[in-house]
Amino acid sequence: MDGRRVWVSVDGEPRPGTVVERTYTPKKGSELLAVELDEPADGTEAVVVNPAVDDMLFED
Repeated sequence: MDGRRVWVSVDGEPRPGTVVERTYTPKKGSELLAVELDEPADGTEAVVVNPAVDDMLFED
């Protein structure tokens, strides 16, 4: 999963980035992905998303 290209929503705007880490929540084991954005958005260089809940799109 690391290195995979994705589009994530940051403040309602689609932003391209790269998955740099994959972890799971301690209690429920929900998958979390750390995504490094190609271009910072309002000072945000990376975001953590839950692919089951958050808006995101994997590139082929």
